[in-house]
Amino acid sequence: MSISGSVSSNITWSSKTSFLMATIGIAVGLGNIWRFPYVVGTNGGGAFVLVYIITLLCFAAPIMVAELILGRQGRQDPLGTIKALVKKNGANKAWHAIGWLSLLIPFIALSYYSVVAGWTVDYTAQSLVGTFNNIDSEGSKSYFQSLAGSASKSIFLLLAFIAFSAFIISRGLKDGLEKSVKFLMPLLFVILVFLVIYAAIAGDFATGFSYLFTPDLSKITADVVLAAMGQAFFSLGVGAGSVMAYGGYLSKDISIPRSVLVVSFADTLVALLAGLAIFPFVFAFGLEPSSGPGLIFETLPIAFGQVAGGQWISLLFFLLLAGAALTTALSMLECIVRYLSDKYKFSRVKSTILAASGSAILGLGAAMSFNLLSNFTPLGFIDTLANKTLFDLMDYSVANIMIPLNALLIVLFCAWIMKANVVEKEFSTSRNSFYKPWLIIIKFVAPVGILAVLLMGL
Repeated sequence: MSISGSVSSNITWSSKTSFLMATIGIAVGLGNIWRFPYVVGTNGGGAFVLVYIITLLCFAAPIMVAELILGRQGRQDPLGTIKALVKKNGANKAWHAIGWLSLLIPFIALSYYSVVAGWTVDYTAQSLVGTFNNIDSEGSKSYFQSLAGSASKSIFLLLAFIAFSAFIISRGLKDGLEKSVKFLMPLLFVILVFLVIYAAIAGDFATGFSYLFTPDLSKITADVVLAAMGQAFFSLGVGAGSVMAYGGYLSKDISIPRSVLVVSFADTLVALLAGLAIFPFVFAFGLEPSSGPGLIFETLPIAFGQVAGGQWISLLFFLLLAGAALTTALSMLECIVRYLSDKYKFSRVKSTILAASGSAILGLGAAMSFNLLSNFTPLGFIDTLANKTLFDLMDYSVANIMIPLNALLIVLFCAWIMKANVVEKEFSTSRNSFYKPWLIIIKFVAPVGILAVLLMGL
């Protein structure tokens, strides 16, 4: 029997489709369309893709199952869920760290994530008015630097993006979050498929396809494996709190492992389609696939500016990127809002205003890290953090430390602390041949992999 300790514990997704759309929305974000292509480009192309798919299925997906099990058992906000489960299983209160991390991660992540999301909104608007038509390398680099270098623009875009996210979340689970993802996810998929078709016509599709799907096994190194594992965790959103929060709204008749397989498939499909939409243009115009984080904002506009109908292709691409950023931001904000609603019994609107305002205030530091505070490195006395701005420190602490640490604690708690019969029942209401292999993975395999990612990231 699950634990219920709040009014919102009785709220569930209106349908399995709504849950899947929302959970896919956690996974499908900037991690797929912005981060995945440049990480592929800097880690050996097809070799990285092969390792990424294997690690996603063998590590990230099983962890997502564990996180959903915790969420559905507790049926509260992440902290309330963990506190209740710790008490029910007679565990040490130190395990409350999972709950606190599951709130702190989305709070910090939303702050700096919204800065990048704001850029996608600006690039969408600039594409609409033709700013990138016939733009060259110098012009593209100059535009991005001027955008990031403007404190007023960055702050305005940050606040506007968070405010729009807050408006949607304030309308509630069914009228806000569900309606948004039901509209956004199919639209984003249609746009992405169209972009792939256009890339096949206007770009060097054969080279792009070969780059993604012809792995050079000699390029698989320990660093590539760890990068692939890190990307898999980042992409699926495991360990970040949102999955647990969404699991709290999950009804008993929905199979968790089947749902995770659907989400994993959709997440991987979107990432690969994004690669097929991007790399044909990169190779067609002699651009550099290993250009890193600037691949989307500095490299692609050059290609879009030179193809027929490039203005509208650019518009669709950055609209896709902004929409994907929004679905992930909604999951982060929902996590914090549910905590405030459960813990303090605030109204949905008040909880949303408080959560969004807090993230926006923290986000000011991230937005100014590229301009007014570009030389501010508060932890300069630590060698590994010497050159990191506030934005860099937020990203580093969340992606390299907190998410892997929380993922590790989640699988250990689910595998070793929770009662085995409860875990098995939550895994599936009927006999399931995947339960024992999954249990072995989260007990012995996943912890080792997560620990490796955590140690390499430090």
